[in-house]
Amino acid sequence: MSFNLSALSTYTDQLSTDLVSAALLKPHSVQYLTVLPGKTAGTSAINLLNSSPYIIDATCGFGAAQVGPGGATGNSTAFSQIDLVVQSKMLKEQLCPEDLRTYWLSSQLSPSAYAESVPFEQQIATNKVNNIAQYVENTIWQGDGGSLSGLLAQGTVANGCIGGTGAGITVPLAVGTAFDTIWNIYNKLTNALKQEEDLVMYMSMSNYAIAVQALMNEGNALITQYPNISNASGSAPMTFVWPGTSMTIFGAPGLNSNTHILVGPKKYIYFGTGLLDDADNFKFYYDPSQDVVNFMSKFRMGTAIYASQFASTI
Repeated sequence: MSFNLSALSTYTDQLSTDLVSAALLKPHSVQYLTVLPGKTAGTSAINLLNSSPYIIDATCGFGAAQVGPGGATGNSTAFSQIDLVVQSKMLKEQLCPEDLRTYWLSSQLSPSAYAESVPFEQQIATNKVNNIAQYVENTIWQGDGGSLSGLLAQGTVANGCIGGTGAGITVPLAVGTAFDTIWNIYNKLTNALKQEEDLVMYMSMSNYAIAVQALMNEGNALITQYPNISNASGSAPMTFVWPGTSMTIFGAPGLNSNTHILVGPKKYIYFGTGLLDDADNFKFYYDPSQDVVNFMSKFRMGTAIYASQFASTI
């Protein structure tokens, strides 16, 4: 009697959403973006609300003298939108258990001529999760070469970011100047943005390593603040809070440009995905018409940035 596929089907059906969630939410950068689930493929608008306070000494009335003449010099509430493009993606593979018969893996196969499952399905699923997670991490920043542009292309001065270049700013970072460069990029932000509690400076892993070295060179008074390295998982930390600010320095594995540094509030940089319905799934199933085990994963992703709230070196 061959392996029964029912246990495998139960495994993948029950964990389909969990596996896709792990693949989409595990990438390092997603943890430092605002996740918007339930997005269908295509373009959707993200609604933004802003206001300008005009606070004066108390007096009666609601005329121009009390509420302000409008615009930048009076109380106003402004609604705006940015577009979030989400694209459907998939990974499909056919696995023929018979291909394993001539290898040591055959010890895991049924002696029956019928092989309706593959061995190590959980390990294979984990491997696919990691493959998709790496793709998502890279695509977040670099785009997919098609409809998804990526945050590196979106987060530029040309698209509305605050200019993050000028005197005292050297990119790629260099150990001798990185400390001053990071401060000078941070100081490009308005005072209002500096007060945000979720500021993140996104940079490449190469720049992140140099930022750490530059901070260490400043001496013990600052190095005590870098970073919390009592990491139970054993993975190297990729974030720390820059001393004297609420800004987290984040080394993003998918950010492959050493000249592009972004800094702004996490709340205004978005990752859109599905996850709330069964259109995003992760399955193994036996196809008797072709006598193979099929693997299929489908998911949706996209990014958007409210550029005016960020400083960019590009």
